[in-house]
Amino acid sequence: MNLKTKKAIQQLDKIGAVIMIGALFVGNFYAGDPGGGYMYSLAYPGYKLIFNSDYLLGTLFIVIPVILLIIDQIKAAASYCSLIKLILAGCSLIFLFVLKGQLADTGNYGGSATFASGAWIFLVGNILALIGAAATYCKIDLVTKIEGMMHK
Repeated sequence: MNLKTKKAIQQLDKIGAVIMIGALFVGNFYAGDPGGGYMYSLAYPGYKLIFNSDYLLGTLFIVIPVILLIIDQIKAAASYCSLIKLILAGCSLIFLFVLKGQLADTGNYGGSATFASGAWIFLVGNILALIGAAATYCKIDLVTKIEGMMHK
């Protein structure tokens, strides 16, 4: 495994956070399901969720990844940094599904909200951030684990 790959694996939580932020500006986040009703024609880009006062969880979709990126620089949080990252990445994953349910309930008559391209990309970034945070919290060296699996 080359040096760039090792560095990327060690920074998995930060890479995931950057993907999460980028996903908010790529395509739609949620869309209506062909179940019918008003929600079928509704599509929510991620940036609309950030600045919509009706959905506070949408604002957290930008706040949480930013905190994941900067938490290492805050000296007061140094002893709890890995725990904070783990909790924030887990909460963000939960919020993704909760907000989907909230949007489905809004003015929907028979349809439901589904993930669109932005939400799927956000989900991938969120899972990467969660894996990186969990590995840091549990003191697991992912590089060693991956290299061990590659040599078997």
